[in-house]
Amino acid sequence: MQKIQNPKPVILVSSEVCNRATTGTGLCHHALVVSFLVILCLLLSACGRFGPRQIPRDSFNYNEAIARSSNEQMLMNLVRLRYREVPVFLAVGSVLTQYFYGGEATANAAFGKITDHSTDKFFDAGARMVYFERPTITYSPLAGQEFTQQMLTPIPNELVFSLVQSGWPPDQLLMMSLERLNHLENIPFGSIPSAESLEELRTFNHVVQLIIELSRRRVLEMQSNIKETLNTRSFVFGQTQDDDTRALIDELKSMLGLSPDHSSFRVTGRLIGRKPDEITVRVRSLLTLMGFLSRGIEIPDTHIEEKRVEEMISPVDPELRALLFPLKIHSSVDWPVDAFVAVWHHDHWFSIAHSDHMSKQAFSLLTYLFQMQAPQTQTLGPMITVPTSQ
Repeated sequence: MQKIQNPKPVILVSSEVCNRATTGTGLCHHALVVSFLVILCLLLSACGRFGPRQIPRDSFNYNEAIARSSNEQMLMNLVRLRYREVPVFLAVGSVLTQYFYGGEATANAAFGKITDHSTDKFFDAGARMVYFERPTITYSPLAGQEFTQQMLTPIPNELVFSLVQSGWPPDQLLMMSLERLNHLENIPFGSIPSAESLEELRTFNHVVQLIIELSRRRVLEMQSNIKETLNTRSFVFGQTQDDDTRALIDELKSMLGLSPDHSSFRVTGRLIGRKPDEITVRVRSLLTLMGFLSRGIEIPDTHIEEKRVEEMISPVDPELRALLFPLKIHSSVDWPVDAFVAVWHHDHWFSIAHSDHMSKQAFSLLTYLFQMQAPQTQTLGPMITVPTSQ
């Protein structure tokens, strides 16, 4: 059996040649019938088992191909953003695959010429098996008002904190996604960091670490408040007799400008007119998050010299470097050997190393947030249908 893309038959021939002088007509006929039945049974049993075996194999292959394509598309769009280009997304709308397999068995007899020495009879049996697969993949361009709004709208803060509560590493998640906590602002993604902004980044990170530590000690929790049609969230501080924990709570409230007399603070997105029992929490949008992560792309020296893109200054402090560049994307002219995902753009390979677990984690988080935030059923624009068997 041989798998082919186009419906061209594959012929498997099994022949039986009998000579009357040596075998006799009855014995030869019996051998032919047995051979014919054996071939027919093999064909029918092979076709009966072929479909169930092929389905799991193809489903995993398509799953792997779609996952690889999704990773490469996300990496390509990060590179485009770093080069001040417009990102473009395509979603796989459907995968339709047609299978055809069948077979037949034949028997032929040819009678030779009678001579003085013998009478020859030739018998042969043949079999033919045909199989082909014809997949059709449909792509939907992600565009239009709804998709643009999802890309520009801040990611819901309840989604971010739900990921924290579900076990996602909170330090990387919060530093990547949070844009502002009250008057404290995370590093903006579009500007080259100055000494002042780097110091503010260090302060913002300290506040995030206080939140994580108090949550670990179970004295700070994000709670949902459902009243009628409103669904709000609050930061709630618990009571503690531990002096060290009490000092951490006071430090966090002081750095965020929270009232020391309140233990519950309703989460709001506004900065002006904030009430004493409220805390401002703003989360980055998907596009802002992608722009922030694109900082970590290693730009080739030739592109810097040609001024295709501005060079990003890297601080000396390794802690600040880790905060500024949670995702490291390498560039090279040759194919990267240790590549988790790689794309070819502007005559260079851009890749994430398999051994760089922090970068893989940051990239996976971005992909996960994109899948939850961006609509995947968008069908605006032209539909591209590619019959891959042609």
